[in-house]
Amino acid sequence: MKTNTTFLQNVKQQTTAKPSSELERLWQRIEKHTKRNANFDTKKQGLFIQFIEQVEPHEQHQAQMIAQQICHLSQFIPRKSLTDEQRNELVDWINADLDYLASHPFTGHLDMETISHTFKFHLGKHNQEAVNDIPSSELNVFRTMLQQDFPGLELTDEQLKEITLDPQLLYKHLDEQGFGDTQEPDSESTDDPFNAGDAQSDDDEDWDDFFDQFERFDRDEIKQQRTDAKLEKLFKSSQLNKMYKRLASKLHPDKEPDPTKKAQKHALMQQLSEARKAKDGFTLLQLYITHFDDDVDFDEETKANLVPLLQNKIAELNALHRRQKEGNDEHTLVWRKFNGRSKAQIKENFADHIAALNNECDEITERLSYCTTVKVLKEELNDRILDKRHMPMSLEAAFESMFNL
Repeated sequence: MKTNTTFLQNVKQQTTAKPSSELERLWQRIEKHTKRNANFDTKKQGLFIQFIEQVEPHEQHQAQMIAQQICHLSQFIPRKSLTDEQRNELVDWINADLDYLASHPFTGHLDMETISHTFKFHLGKHNQEAVNDIPSSELNVFRTMLQQDFPGLELTDEQLKEITLDPQLLYKHLDEQGFGDTQEPDSESTDDPFNAGDAQSDDDEDWDDFFDQFERFDRDEIKQQRTDAKLEKLFKSSQLNKMYKRLASKLHPDKEPDPTKKAQKHALMQQLSEARKAKDGFTLLQLYITHFDDDVDFDEETKANLVPLLQNKIAELNALHRRQKEGNDEHTLVWRKFNGRSKAQIKENFADHIAALNNECDEITERLSYCTTVKVLKEELNDRILDKRHMPMSLEAAFESMFNL
């Protein structure tokens, strides 16, 4: 008669004692990581609900105010008294607001299409007026430049103006006048015999890279095939296979007359089938422990093969936890920004953010009230331009300036 408890007996007892085997140690880690991930999701969901209730209305109000600002500022784009620098600053300002709203997940039912159309309408109006003011002398210079690349190309002043507004129209006129098959020479291809060796060398490097990748893929594929074959053998010829068959027999929904229990067994059977297909020994063992009271004392081969299965489960749970913290979904974004060590800290984080949103809305409201003339707007734009000039130059920009890159 056996006196030592087996792996499954210890797991069923859910003992917190020091594990007596590698399998028990891994099982405890899996249960710990599973509980950790579930708790993290619960906390993250709770924080998100608080955000929706307390902060989202302020986010939506801010978005509406920014939308009003975009529409208000857009009407000044065609004004001729603006300098080019001022107009460019105005367009950059509006584009930044548009980009912000487009990427903002909590704008509510904001009509971005209408807002964007308002901006494009006024910008297009300015561009059309600017093109109409281009003198014939400048159009002739443009025409000459095109004819140097495409001898015989004939374009009217109106067609040149259209191309200025939409450069893609040039290809339409080229096609209409028989230049459609003309291709620019490929800078990487040449008939120069002195460059032929370099081209061949590049080709050889490309092929070497390809074969290196192929060999790595081939080795990984072989390794994966061996692992799959080992797992397949484990599930077919070991005690895991017997456990799977017993579970399949007990959980099969066709043997259950009660509709409610039938649906439950259908879900369990699907979970069992997916575990069998994915060689998920952990889920199979969990189901067996839940639905059977007897024990299985695994042979040494099965124990040895269960170790990497449980290790892989731990790796999956850790990868899931990283995604829980590093994802770009709305719940995770809110968690990263507002989570704190205590409820008081979270409350303070919410309050600080709401105050910042309200301050920005107040600034926009004030701006919309006083910025009603071009003269006032020009002062605002000049201030923004000066602020940019006094901003510290990035290291990359400094190098570009120093070496005229």
